[in-house]
This record gives sequence, structure tokens and C-alpha cells, in this order.
Amino acid sequence: MADNIENPEGELPEGQPLREPVHEPVHDYEAETVVYEPEPVEQNYTLDDVEEEANQRRNNLLLGGLLILAILVGALLLYIFLNRDGGSGGLIPITPSPDTSDQSWNRVRTAGRMVVGTSLDNPPFSYRDAQFQPTGFDIALIQEIANRLGVGTEIRDMAFDSLGNALNQGQVDVAIAAISITPEREQQLDFSNVYYVGEEGILARADSPITAVASLSDMAGRRIGVQRGSVYEAWLQRDLVDSGITAAGNLLVYETADAVVRDLREQRLDLAILDRRPAEAAVGQGGVKLVGSGLNPQRYAIAVRPGAEALRGQLNAALLQLQNESRLNQLIQQYLNVNPGDIITPAPTTPVQPTTPPVIDPTAAPCSNGMRFIADLNLDDNNMQSPPPVSPGQAFSKGWRIQNSGTCAWTTSFRLVFVSGNVPGASMGGQPTPVQAFVQPGQQYDMFVNLVAPLAPGVYQGVWQMVDEQNRPFGDRIWVGITVPSPATATPQPTQTPSPSIQFTVNSTDIVQGQCVTFTWNVQNASAVFFFAQGEAWQNNQVTPQNTRVVCPANTTTYFLRVTKPGGGVEERQIAINVRPSVGAPVIALFNASPAQVTAGQCVQLQWDVQGSVTRVTVSNQFRVIWDNAPVRGNTQDCTGAPATVEYRLQATGPGGASQALGYVNVVSPATATPVPTAVPSEPIIDAFEITPTQIQTGQCVQISWRASGATWLVRLLRNNVLVLDNAGLTGSAQDCLQTAGTIVYQLVASTAGGQSTSRDQSVLVTEAPPVNPLAGKSFDLAALNNNPLITDTLISVTFDADGRMNGNGGCNNFSGRYTAENGTITVTDISIGRVMCVIPEGVMEQEQAFIDALRAAVVFELSPDNGLLIMRNIVRDEVLRFTGRAR
Repeated sequence: MADNIENPEGELPEGQPLREPVHEPVHDYEAETVVYEPEPVEQNYTLDDVEEEANQRRNNLLLGGLLILAILVGALLLYIFLNRDGGSGGLIPITPSPDTSDQSWNRVRTAGRMVVGTSLDNPPFSYRDAQFQPTGFDIALIQEIANRLGVGTEIRDMAFDSLGNALNQGQVDVAIAAISITPEREQQLDFSNVYYVGEEGILARADSPITAVASLSDMAGRRIGVQRGSVYEAWLQRDLVDSGITAAGNLLVYETADAVVRDLREQRLDLAILDRRPAEAAVGQGGVKLVGSGLNPQRYAIAVRPGAEALRGQLNAALLQLQNESRLNQLIQQYLNVNPGDIITPAPTTPVQPTTPPVIDPTAAPCSNGMRFIADLNLDDNNMQSPPPVSPGQAFSKGWRIQNSGTCAWTTSFRLVFVSGNVPGASMGGQPTPVQAFVQPGQQYDMFVNLVAPLAPGVYQGVWQMVDEQNRPFGDRIWVGITVPSPATATPQPTQTPSPSIQFTVNSTDIVQGQCVTFTWNVQNASAVFFFAQGEAWQNNQVTPQNTRVVCPANTTTYFLRVTKPGGGVEERQIAINVRPSVGAPVIALFNASPAQVTAGQCVQLQWDVQGSVTRVTVSNQFRVIWDNAPVRGNTQDCTGAPATVEYRLQATGPGGASQALGYVNVVSPATATPVPTAVPSEPIIDAFEITPTQIQTGQCVQISWRASGATWLVRLLRNNVLVLDNAGLTGSAQDCLQTAGTIVYQLVASTAGGQSTSRDQSVLVTEAPPVNPLAGKSFDLAALNNNPLITDTLISVTFDADGRMNGNGGCNNFSGRYTAENGTITVTDISIGRVMCVIPEGVMEQEQAFIDALRAAVVFELSPDNGLLIMRNIVRDEVLRFTGRAR
């Protein structure tokens, strides 16, 4: 899919422009009417009569002039009344363009909708919401403008770099995607008045050695705080973190700008980045200083094709109305998290001479790339309203029909590439796919991409776009949307005989997300006891034989108690905790305390990520509060004291409730008298990677679990070199149900934010499951033989046993034999039948022999599970036997 259309209401909405007057048709009756002239009447005139008639004409002229003047004044007053500003959304007048060749506005008005080009990968300006629909400040603004103009909107998601070509090729009417006005762009496009002005302020502590930040490289290695959902979070994530200038852990995200400045003052941050005005206000309050600004200026406007002055005039009129009504400021507050007092009102734009569309010799003009979505060829998701189901781990192909809408031909160096997704793993293992043919401008082309459904259940949307031979993106963005259902139950592991010396209980096995449970155990006669969650390395989780442990699982999790006996034997107990979602409460996507064991005096690395609506985040242990009012995404260190088991707790509260997560670290006595603090880990570490069982049959499932630590920032799981789980979390588990026989190699890859990685492999042997015999245990009566009905008052029947034997009655004699049936093929052998001769009804013996011959000739069969109908066919696929099912 590629388009999202919003249609206008059936009635004219408030703000509908004035329509052209409707002229009634004029009928010519001259051909139908005969005019008869009467005889002239004789009249006599005197001089007085002439003078009186002249006075009457002067009076009539004076009255007529006064009447015309009154009409003109009334019309002027009516015009002023209808076009005055203010109020609650008055009509926007349509000013006719003096250039009759400019049909830009007429095309939009006639179509009843404005085709809008945007790039839905730039929150908070334009992106997809949780329901996969376009949203953001730019989307809301253009829909408000369209409403004022009385038209609907059709949103087209496109590569940002191709929006200019899309305008000039007439694929879209306007483009809005946080487009800054630059001199270079003004040479190619026309722009509306500026609708948003912004600039960042970069703060450091007043006593900081940082004196100036003049470029992004000046921020490398600094701990930077930014407000969640702001322009600056997206900017720094894209240009600072994703570009590799700094580590992901150096960007800390807060719920409010005030919290960013507070932690800067409390020396938890090196830099704080927020809007320029509140940054200057913070400087006035003391403790911080302004060390930079202007690295990310914003002067955004709506782009139109050159010479589209009529449409640009309508956009500017609507923008002015939105500004006068304060609706523009309301949208800025709602989507950009800018306080009312910090909004910079765009200065009135000096009228600019519109760009004249250049007249270019087509033979000398460089071509331009374009791509337009036509249709889904399969897996239609109904605009993400009903994504089709695909089983976990299943390989599949997605196809689209697209059109070369540009003027450049596509060659085999043009490719379709993955650009973004709603969740990690939305790439579904897809690789850049080249065009396999020479596609001329205007031609349509069917494109297929090979994918693998992720293992984790959920809804996935992967967005793809075309790139040319220089890797420049262009055209419509297209997507694949699927639903991965919950996997089948994993193949159960053999369990040991329960022992009365092990007691393992929990106070609740069904909780709401954010709640905690308490495990209790009492183990007798054991050399070692370990308590751990599925996916954790049991070696790092030794506990005392009698103890309790509070855990707060974020999702359904299985916990294990592993007991090592003095003789070396091992026995395990397991309890699964079902976690139901808490609607509206914050979601703790990540909370990790590593390493799991340290010596006294060493430091523990804590990192977390909280999503949803959050008002407060607190990090603590059982001894003290480590960080109150912490960022929603951040990290810190905690250096330990005396030997103990330290319980780290992350608590997040919001309007919808509270959530919490726990992590445990075992602090042991140091090996030396002088403890040395642990250095911050610099390499990724895979503590555990297990797959059970290691041998299954086709159709069965394996359980995969892992735990990573150290400087690990990203965990990925591959199956036979194809990505099946992305951004998997430092600790986790998954199921994979395998349908193909062979050796399957799983690879777990742990990477740092800087790209350093380590991996570990595990193999599973999948053998073919015994063939399923669909006829086993079923009985049938013959309904037709060689497409002919049976002789009246005769009954022919057959029963198929599970051991490959068959028996029945041929209408006179009983018979038996052997058969094999699998995958729609059947073989009948070793038939033996009685020798009784039946003479009534006539022809029964011939019918019986024809039945036995048809059984031997059958090679394929069709069995309907709905009505129990069984059809057998011979080698040329002619029907020879038709049975109906019956109970045995």
C-alpha cells in the first residue's frame, strides 16, 4: 500500500471558498414568436408639452443616477462584511489569478482534494501513529488548511529528496515535510509563507570548561539531555547518534525540558538542548550558560511547483487565517511541545516574485526519477487495517505493481530498499532488491521482495523505497504489513521426577503489567541452588537454599529453580508468570543491571528505556534512591559496597498507572584487599545462548533463550544468515517452529553502539516427521463407480486402518488388502476377495469386479474434511471411485 486519502464531508465545511456563480441557461424564443406592430396613434404636441417632457427626462436621469450610486455603496459594504478577518473561520475569498494559464488552484478545487507529498519518517512533524496512519504537526497543519479551502487531502509518503521532482512532475500539488527555505531550493520551487520558526539553545553548567559548541563534533562523548518528542531529539538521534559521532548511551531523553535543565545543574549531564527562548530563560535563572545555537535552524514552509501562484495564494490566505485565530499556535503546542510564551511568530513574508517555469529544450534537459504505487499484488493489508497473518519464521514474498512516473529509464542498477518500520524487526530480513528489467518512463513493473516473518508475535509494517544507481531515493514509499500470530506451544522438554526435598512456590501466577510477585523456595540436601528467568545464564544466579525473591516481569516469563545434588545430579523446577497488559501505564521496554556479579567496590552499569505517558522515573536499590526524576531513556553507574545481593528497581509512573522492573546483582568479597572500581565495559558480551531441544521433527518448535551484557547495545538473532529477530533486548527468549528438514544454524549477534560485535552459534537438526495418513481410521460407502451410479439395492464399502490394512465389501463378497496414502497419492496392493457368486440383483458380480479393478488403478485421491467426500483417480486423472464418509 502507499496512499492515505481523507475525503471532505458531504456538506461544505466551514471555511469553504466561494463557488463560481451558476448561470441558468438562456433560451432563444425569437424563432418561435411573431411580433405584430400596431398602427401608429396620431399625436399632437404643443410647446408646453415639449418643455414638460424635457423636465420629466431630467428628473428620471437624476433618480436613476442616485439609484446606481446606492447599489454600488451597498455592494461595497457587503464585500467588506463578507471578507473581514477574525471570527471563527470566515470564508476565504478566491482571488482570480491574472495569469489565466495558472490552473494550480482550479485543479485542486475541481478534484475536491489536495494531493500532499510528505515524508513520514520525521517525528514530530510527519510520521505514522500506532494505527499506522499519517500524523504529526505538518499533517495536522495541511489538513487544517485543506479544511479552510473546502477540499480533502490525499497524503502520499515519498522519499524526502524526491519531493521536488514529484512537484515538478505534477504527481503532488503541495509538499510539506519540515522543508526549510534555502536559496538553492528557491531556485527550483515556490514556497508559501513561513509557518514555523525555531532554533535550538545549547546549555552547559556555568562552571563547565565547555565554552562553545560550534558543530556536532563538539558534542562527541558528552552526555546530552533532550526532551522526548521534540524536534531536537529527532535531530540528535539522526545526525549525532545514527551517524556514529557519539554513542547511543550519551543521548538521554526526558519527559520535560525543565527536567533536562535540572539534571544539567545537578551535574548528571554535560549539555542540555532545548528551544532558544527557554534556554535563555534558564540562563537568567542562574547555574547554566549558553554555549551554542543555530546548528539546527527551522524556517519551514509549504512547497509548490514553480509558477503555481494561484495555489500559493490560497495557502497563504489559509495560513494567515490560522495564525489570526491562534489555531497555528495550538498545533505547535500540541505537536512540538513548545510552551505558548516560547513560540516565535513568523514575521510577515515580503512578497516574492513567483518562480517562472523555465522553458527548457527537452532534448537537452536532464531526466528526473519518479515512481508511483499502483497496486498490491498479494498480502493486501487494507491500509494497515487488517494486516494478513504470516506464521512466525515463515519465508514469504511481497509483491507490488509500480510505475516509472519519471523521465529517466530504470536500469538493473535501480533497487528497492528497506528504509524504516514501526518496530525493530520490521525489515523482516529483506535485502535490497534490484530491478530485473529495463523500465521505460510510463511503464509499469511488478516488484517482489523475499522476506521472513519475525519470531515475536505482533503487527509489523516495513516501509520500502526506490533508489537509483547513485543510491538517491525517489518516488512513493510502499510498505508490507503482516500480523505474526502467537507461536504454537514449544516442544516440551523431558522433566525429572519431582523430589520432596525441593519446595518452589510463588504467591501469584497471573498479574497485571507493573505488579510484582514473590518466589519462595526451600531446598534440602543440595550442593548449589540457582534462581533465574528464562534466557538468563543460570551460572550467574546462585542463591541460598532457603530464600525469597521479588520479581516484576514486564511480560509473560518462566522462572527456574535449578538444584545441583551432592552426587552431581541436577533437578529443575519452573513456574510461568502470566503478565496481562496494563492499559495506559508506562511500558518499561528495557531495564538492565550488569554484570550480574561484581566484587565489593566495583560498579554496576544500569540502563533503561521507558515508553508511553510518563510523569516520573525513579532508579533505586534497597539501600538508597540512585536517581529520582530520571530521564525516560538513560543510563548510570552504581558502585557497590559490602557483599550482598543488591536489588535494583526501576519505577515509572504516569496518568495511567505505575510500572516497575527489578534487576539483581550479586556482590561478593574482593579477591584483593584494595578493591579496584570496575571500568565501564567497552566490549559486548554474550553470557548465554541456548536452544532446546536440539533435535526435532518438521512442524515442531524450539525454545531459544539468551543473555548479553558488557557494552552490548543491540542484540539480533539470525537463522541460516537471515534476520528473524531485531533489537531483541539483552535478555529474552523466543520460539521458532520449523517446517523444513535439515540443519538449522541460529546465530546471536551482540553489538555495541559503536558497531563492535560478537556472536555465538547454535544448531538444530530437523528431521522429516512421519507422513500423515489422512485415511487412517475412516470408513466410506461407494457412491459412484467410473462416474456411474451403483446398481439398485447394492452396497459397497471400505475401511482404512491405521496400520496400512484395508477391508470392506464389494457388493457380494468381503475383501481385504493393504494401502499407503500420503500427500494425496494412494497405492492399493495385495487385494483378496471371497468367491461367492451372487445372481441378484443382476450385474452385481460384474460391478464388484469393476470396483476391485478401480481400486488397483487408483493413484491419487482427494479427501474433503468438510463433508467426508473421498474421490480416487487413475493415472490419467479420470475419476474412478467416489465415496461418502460414514461413522465406523
